Amino acid sequence: MASGKISPRQKMINMMYLVLTAMLAMNVSSEILNAFKTVNKSLDKTNQILSQKNKSIYDAFIDALNDPQQKQKAAIWKPKADQVKEISSKIFNDIEDYKTKIKKNSGLKVENGEETYKFDDLDQAEILFSEKGEGKKLYDKMVQYKKDLINVVKNSPEGADEIILAQLNALEKSLPIDLNVPTGKTESGNSYTNDYKGWTTSNFHKTPSVAAITILSKLQNDIKNSEAQMADFCISQLGKVKLVYDKFAAVAAANTTYCMPGDAIEVSAGVGAFNDQAKPIININGSNIPLNAEGMAVWKSTAAGASGERQIPVKIQYTTPDGKVESKSMSLKYTIGTPAGSALMLDKMNVFYIGLDNPVTVSSGTGDERTKLTYSGGGITMNKVAPGKYNVRVTTIGEANVSINSDGKQTAFKFRVKRVPDPIATLGGTITTQKVPSGTMKAQQGVMAVLQNFDFEAKFEVVSYEFSYVPKGGDVLSGSVNGAVFNGALNGYKNSCKKGDVFQFENVKVKGPDGQVRKIPGLGVTII
Repeated sequence: MASGKISPRQKMINMMYLVLTAMLAMNVSSEILNAFKTVNKSLDKTNQILSQKNKSIYDAFIDALNDPQQKQKAAIWKPKADQVKEISSKIFNDIEDYKTKIKKNSGLKVENGEETYKFDDLDQAEILFSEKGEGKKLYDKMVQYKKDLINVVKNSPEGADEIILAQLNALEKSLPIDLNVPTGKTESGNSYTNDYKGWTTSNFHKTPSVAAITILSKLQNDIKNSEAQMADFCISQLGKVKLVYDKFAAVAAANTTYCMPGDAIEVSAGVGAFNDQAKPIININGSNIPLNAEGMAVWKSTAAGASGERQIPVKIQYTTPDGKVESKSMSLKYTIGTPAGSALMLDKMNVFYIGLDNPVTVSSGTGDERTKLTYSGGGITMNKVAPGKYNVRVTTIGEANVSINSDGKQTAFKFRVKRVPDPIATLGGTITTQKVPSGTMKAQQGVMAVLQNFDFEAKFEVVSYEFSYVPKGGDVLSGSVNGAVFNGALNGYKNSCKKGDVFQFENVKVKGPDGQVRKIPGLGVTII
């Protein structure tokens, strides 16, 4: 039991303890034991969610080590995060061993995967922690753990930095580990000293086994929360990276690769600069192209299709000197002359997508009226909408074949048939897994499925999803939603959310233009 500011869960445990001590002369009621079972299950679920959150932070450090712009700072702070993980895991497992001992000493049996033991045994917790002295050991471990957690950074060279030291002092005060014991007589008439003896007696004297295990689960929850705060602190130190451009290359491009007499020709030229350790990401016509030794991305293809102007989409992602990642999209134009034979051009991409109208243009040297089409495979059908213009529909993944018959000659074309790629789950169409202010979260209305970097205007409908809400220091609350819009319960949680709360949206199911329901990855939001 603790004094001062305590969580609602701890208040519940304190209240249950007072009830239990008043019933020492009689059997503990099944309702009280069931209440402890419920609280313990909730704590176990919360600890699992916190473990997943902490794992995502440690995985982010691994990614940072492979990022040329972050690896220098990641090499300093990842070992500290690893220390946080190690010392937290050790004391968490030590407490898990205590829980196992109490269960076994209370007659643990496992049937069909379900644990049962003498939940109302009033002796085993007291024997273990008072008579055998494990209470003092656990108390001392918790005190030392809190010190060790802060000393991971404080005793390092970085701990001498005044800004970091001030942040550490604020963090230490916010850690949820509190072993204080109320002194003087309590409502039950008992009196405790504010030390390991009072802490051990107040928590484990004549405490039923299931209640003792619940108290130990609460200590594990404090450890997981403390670990999360310290790991967040470490990864926040990666910050921005100063980027020095040390490579240069001459760049020149013409406005066209095909012209006629009298046509204007425009050439753009300049000097491109880049960092050898943080090369930009170049995407040309939908594919990422590696850079050569001069720092240039070279894309090669063969002109195909009907005559006319074409565009090649180019997207360049780069890092500014202040560490900000930016991107720029553009289109490079070229012209295809009139062919002597037949041609078929995809107006959007070089594949047919299931569930969509895939517009194509067909041309030949003999004219539209003397051009005939045959097609097969992929469940393909073609609907003529104008001279030389068709909408292609397909239903089966694989390959489709289209043949153009013109002036007694047949020209065959093969195309891939694919389904529309999976969208991503977002809040409001923009928010993915990230940290957001409470005001931003409160403005959200539901989950939206958004397609990224896809040329067609294909829409996905959110069919259903599951959610978990973990208020800081509270129990996990979960539910499910049919459709995209938040239901009443979820609206209530997001309207009352505060800093440190976590929302998880999982098992997101969507329906695409092909009418098929598919499952996509969910997202998580932490309130800041």
